Amino acid sequence: MLAGRPHHFAFWYDVAESTGSFCYGPFNIFLNGKLLLSASESNFTLNVIASDLRRCYDSLGKLDELPPDFDPCAVFERALHTNGYHSYSDPVFPSHWFSETDERISALLDLFIEIEDSRRTIPPYGVELSMYSEISDTGWRFFLFSQGGNDMLLCSNDLGTTVLCHAFPEGEVKRAVEQFLTVEHLPYDVSAE
Repeated sequence: MLAGRPHHFAFWYDVAESTGSFCYGPFNIFLNGKLLLSASESNFTLNVIASDLRRCYDSLGKLDELPPDFDPCAVFERALHTNGYHSYSDPVFPSHWFSETDERISALLDLFIEIEDSRRTIPPYGVELSMYSEISDTGWRFFLFSQGGNDMLLCSNDLGTTVLCHAFPEGEVKRAVEQFLTVEHLPYDVSAE
């Protein structure tokens, strides 16, 4: 099934199985006629993706406007930071530091946590299209803006080192999200089909 228009922006999915209050199936995203995710796994929890998208739906009509000469990487990094995420420019601390008792290491980690907290804003910059941990855990983040009467989607799966920038007609992303939200009301008995 398609939610949206694949030559612009669409979600591709199919309900392959439903159990209790969840439905599962393959899921992918079309951007300008091409599938974004490298593999369309069959085990995405579709109604959870829809519930995540529901949280951003009301904000899709109030997008931050980007200037004509915006830098996609700088905009994406700002969106990551104001939403509370790390970016490629943030330091990476060895995991064993978090269990260290050395006061200097603890002070450094506390300082970085303070810096992260100070970057968060309410509302954050850009509207995040949050899509379940199976997608975000692989590094994908999606932020939507407006620019010159178009929807401008910025996405990355490497903390913003590489940012994909896609322009769509205004309202295109909201339309696709709205169509996909019908999945929220599933599952239905797919074996009855």
